[in-house]
Amino acid sequence: MAQLGPMGIPTDYIVLVIDTSDSVDATDLEEAIDFIYNVTKWIKIGTQDIQVAVVTYASDVKEQFDLDDYVVNSTLLNAIEQLKTTLRTGGGTYTFDALTYVKTTSFLSMRGARNNSMKAVLVMTDGQSTNYPLTVRTANDLRSDLNAEVFAIGIGRDSKRNPEIQGIASDPDSYYVYYVDSFDYLCSVVPTLVPKLDPDAGQGISTCPTEPEVTTPTIAKASSNSDVIIATVVIVAVALLAATITSAVIIERSTRTSPYLSLESQISTIVNQYGNAPLGESPSNFDSSQLSSTPDLGPREINLDIVSPTDLPARLDPLPIRNLELL
Repeated sequence: MAQLGPMGIPTDYIVLVIDTSDSVDATDLEEAIDFIYNVTKWIKIGTQDIQVAVVTYASDVKEQFDLDDYVVNSTLLNAIEQLKTTLRTGGGTYTFDALTYVKTTSFLSMRGARNNSMKAVLVMTDGQSTNYPLTVRTANDLRSDLNAEVFAIGIGRDSKRNPEIQGIASDPDSYYVYYVDSFDYLCSVVPTLVPKLDPDAGQGISTCPTEPEVTTPTIAKASSNSDVIIATVVIVAVALLAATITSAVIIERSTRTSPYLSLESQISTIVNQYGNAPLGESPSNFDSSQLSSTPDLGPREINLDIVSPTDLPARLDPLPIRNLELL
């Protein structure tokens, strides 16, 4: 009818205690509910067998249902499933209040408990309570006063560094203490925990069902590959266009006639004309068309005063003017 635990006493009652404080989000809470659902479905429930109660806590404690509220597996599982729609998270982690409530209330006869039956408590928490000494002391009282077996599951990567988990659980820790990195891994506890609560559960106990693997449709992958190809073509086209424009600019600049070189060439031509002009008092005549294509250089002006050879400075005359006059 009921199991014999390490202390040799039949286990008829199990109270599941769930932390719903603000460190637990909605997804975590659903994972916790799935966990207790999958633990309970393997246990034989009945008035002459095992009965289960669920207590939740944060800043306040609430018994979701008593030991004798649901005495058939199907109705109990439905009640557990309904917790997903009614439970909310938030508040502090008052684990000591939850343990006090279980000790003083959950196992009362008015809650469906029978005398001389083994009592088991399973506490799930993802963090240290607001009062570590009080939590451990209350757990000790629960174990000693009611002769209850207390299992503890520490959830989170830091749970192994939380001594409170071992302080809550019965000894030995190797039997009563579990650690999981996150709520997602609670299901890994099911196969080893269920036989401790009910050895009549039998073989083939499985973990919680997993979500089906999400696969990306082939068409979506093809679309993704097409996007990559299109993006690559666009990048190459832009690079080629940029290279073409750069080459055109370089060629245009290399073939452009510099206005300053053109002006210099014109001045040189005028000086040569002057050097070939006949000597005399009258100014030489020059071809003004030489300057017809002078580029516009803005506000600057170019003044070329044509003077008689006798008026040239000596430093510009390749031959001394005085010698030319003697000739």
